[in-house]
Amino acid sequence: MGLINGTVILEDNYESWKNMYEEEVNILKEIFKDEDFVYEHIGSTAVKGLPAKPIVDIAIGVSSLNGIDKYLGMLSKLYTVKPNTEREEILLIKEDEKETFFLVHIIPKNNSTFTNLIKFRDILNNNPDILEEYKKLKTKLSKEYSDDRRMYTKSKNDFIQEVLKNTNNS
Repeated sequence: MGLINGTVILEDNYESWKNMYEEEVNILKEIFKDEDFVYEHIGSTAVKGLPAKPIVDIAIGVSSLNGIDKYLGMLSKLYTVKPNTEREEILLIKEDEKETFFLVHIIPKNNSTFTNLIKFRDILNNNPDILEEYKKLKTKLSKEYSDDRRMYTKSKNDFIQEVLKNTNNS
């Protein structure tokens, strides 16, 4: 489990990723034990039958990012902490010098970023045709950008936005 930083390799290991998600959420719940947060397994590792980078994505829905500061000391012992004011998100990256293992997105529950992450996962899980189309795109892009994870991720965005837009309108 884990992916060498900057690279793109797709695997199909849904059951293992589901278990890893549950284990990591238990760690996070221990840290945030006094909080009423929503935990969601998101991204391709949360979709059965979809090849994914072996990095588990977790979204934590919070009422507000205010108050998260008191946890940053404890979180920084386990994760690289990257606030993103542009997206109103705190990103936690579990990594070592070479590999990334988990991406934890702390986002306000009422933020469209949070709801769209969950919505896209659910669309893929419930629409085999869209899932197949996305699988083909990911496979193509993983070959094209095998050494450029940023471009791989960026290149999927138009497809994701189109699916979200079309599903909002139907």
